[in-house]
Amino acid sequence: MSSISMDVPILQINEYELQNLVRFIYKHEKLLKEFGGIKIQLNADCKLALKKRRKNMMSNPIPEQIVKMSSNELIYSIEKIDQNYDFTQYKATTTTTTTTTTNERNFWSSLSRSSDERRQVNISLLPNQSFFSQKQSRIYFDIHRLPQQSLLKLGGSKVTRQFVPCARRAHGPGAVFPLTSTKQGLFSIDYHHEGGVHHWYIIPISQREVLRKISDHKNSSICLEHGKLLIDPSVLDKHRIRYHRILQHPNEFVVLSAGTLAQSFTEDASWSESITFALPSWVQDYHASVVAPSCQCNISHDSSMNTIDSTMFRQELIQRYIDSYLDINTEEKSIALKGTPFS
Repeated sequence: MSSISMDVPILQINEYELQNLVRFIYKHEKLLKEFGGIKIQLNADCKLALKKRRKNMMSNPIPEQIVKMSSNELIYSIEKIDQNYDFTQYKATTTTTTTTTTNERNFWSSLSRSSDERRQVNISLLPNQSFFSQKQSRIYFDIHRLPQQSLLKLGGSKVTRQFVPCARRAHGPGAVFPLTSTKQGLFSIDYHHEGGVHHWYIIPISQREVLRKISDHKNSSICLEHGKLLIDPSVLDKHRIRYHRILQHPNEFVVLSAGTLAQSFTEDASWSESITFALPSWVQDYHASVVAPSCQCNISHDSSMNTIDSTMFRQELIQRYIDSYLDINTEEKSIALKGTPFS
């Protein structure tokens, strides 16, 4: 397939649909699978259960830097910074290197020309932190509910309690969220709370093996899944790898399909948060049972989440879940009943 880069579909969601966001995503899953991601914009009537005091989370940037892997290919590795590195010096350097990276062309151009070996990713990840309050009323959207609304509910609280939001902070312009995929190939959703626009690059699962072969050909031992790579889109074009762009503004969702690879950078400082969940296709398309390739990343984040036993999701239970929680006809009947005198 051609490596034509396209923006992903943009969907609008109303207050009622937001009350069961998983059902809404399931309804549009064909688009989600095709592009690897979708963007969802909220109508004015949507209500969010946001905390009133939202800026009391303190965090320092992850001590990782962006390093160009070779002189003839715009692929970058993400490497740890020496613990003895002077971060005061780093902050002064960052100010001068990122103030101009406020759009796509400037970002990739400045990165390719950069002689600064200490250019940091400039992000923080805060697992089990959220700007959403856990309200009982379904009128208000709360991101904590998504795992319980999804197929993961079949595993009971022992499974769903492992899935918690992760707050994500970009500390300034040109902050980088490197190439990643969710653990065990789950779906994910990201909500942009405030700050600069996020530029996403989405690589659908159908393109993963092509990208892996290119990485192997470059004799790279770095895996694709764990935030250790950043790839200039010109490399994807060169090797005819299909990918899709998303410009995510505040108050917008980005949903990623199972097995999708994604990377992004920010135009300015920002706050967002994400959580993983599952649709029936996570089991039916064998994402849940895929054995992750061995790597040398030794990642510590997400270590609290155990590998889910996919055998507990039997087909009869999956179908019952679909009929009870995701059936589109049931949803339409429910809406129609609300307009009758007996509802």
